[in-house]
Amino acid sequence: MMKRIFITVITGAFLFAGAFPVMAQEDPAPRQARDSYDPLVPQLFAVDNKNNVFAGINGVDNTVDLMRVEGKELTRYSFFQVDVVKKRHDTHHIYRPKSVAIYEGYVVFLASHRDSCYLAVLDFSGQLVKKIVFAGAANAFSYSPEARELYISGDNPSGYDVAALDASRGIQHVDLNDAAALHYRRPKMAEKIAVADPLGIGMAAIAMSVVFLGLLLLYLVFKNVGKALVARQRRRDTKKGKPGHAPGTSLAGDDTLAHVAIAAAIHLYNEELHDEENTVLTINRVSRAYSPWSSKIHGLNTYFNKIIIKSKHEKI
Repeated sequence: MMKRIFITVITGAFLFAGAFPVMAQEDPAPRQARDSYDPLVPQLFAVDNKNNVFAGINGVDNTVDLMRVEGKELTRYSFFQVDVVKKRHDTHHIYRPKSVAIYEGYVVFLASHRDSCYLAVLDFSGQLVKKIVFAGAANAFSYSPEARELYISGDNPSGYDVAALDASRGIQHVDLNDAAALHYRRPKMAEKIAVADPLGIGMAAIAMSVVFLGLLLLYLVFKNVGKALVARQRRRDTKKGKPGHAPGTSLAGDDTLAHVAIAAAIHLYNEELHDEENTVLTINRVSRAYSPWSSKIHGLNTYFNKIIIKSKHEKI
């Protein structure tokens, strides 16, 4: 009897555990929350099932295409030219569509280039209803029906920027005036290091470790290279038949011969320090005859030559 009751309890527990995930999946609350959520990310395609309108970004023609379902195919019935691309050389100033969405019966898209961007509102026929141009590059937008605000986000090397536009009068009357601007600046690496190591002890330890490890590596490299070169030279001498010597022993193998070699080397060194000179002067006086080539009189002008010649005749 107890065994049958125990088996019944275990079976009921397993059945309850298997039915619990099914009950959790049938809860419609998460699905409603997911449907009402509009992520602030770029979207290349948007759908309005009620009006049978599909909006998509055409990156080839630089357009926003409006399509509808006809039979089993999508057919483009209108488009909006975001910016002229043909025969343009200033590619960094060409507006490119970044994101598209459908809100309250209107097609909204964001176009941007390097320095500025604009937000455009189209009706379902493809006609422009509203256009707002503002500085700065942006790549995504999102709409909150509860707050009646349109959020535009962009990122740059220094951080993130989010602008909140007023859409209280409708998405077709969105206004840039009094738009709240939110900024987030990415902390630089120096600031992160300053927060993690305010006293700089870790940075100093790392710097000193790198220096000493580099010196140790150089020492090991030079030491091993020297040993490798010596071993290579010994192998060459062994192949050529030259007798080698063990480290710490005399080259000649005999102390007497070593002393003789040292004495001979010292004698030759002292002999080469000074040469023997006979200290005889070989300066001879040479008489030189007069030569007009070395006469200073030819370096004077004619006037002074006449005066000199005249003075010589007067003396005679």
